[in-house]
Amino acid sequence: MPKLYELLENVLITIEKRINDNIDTTSLAEQFALSQGHLRRLFSFTFKQSIASYIRSRRLAASLNDLFKAELNILDIAIEYGFEYEQSYIRAFKHEFGMTPGELRRSGRIVKVKPPLHLIDENKAS
Repeated sequence: MPKLYELLENVLITIEKRINDNIDTTSLAEQFALSQGHLRRLFSFTFKQSIASYIRSRRLAASLNDLFKAELNILDIAIEYGFEYEQSYIRAFKHEFGMTPGELRRSGRIVKVKPPLHLIDENKAS
């Protein structure tokens, strides 16, 4: 089991390190010598969510800092965080946070961000 633990921990670390890169399940699977299907099943079974939705959620959370920089427009932010179209970013953002990026920018409200996932090593926790 330690190998699976290490694999999933490394996948999570890689996602966080490469959040601004165009990271996706294909590149992750290749990096860890797995098929995309196997990586998706492992991730879903372990974390009870799809790897694609996790990556999207982390990208959206990472984009929040840039959103409050007035000199950056929403299209540039969308592209910076791996969304091909501004509308895709806006739709995903609204689904994640309940408002559009423009509404958040104007209101300055605080949004609840899902924290990064971590595996708990039971041997170290005891």
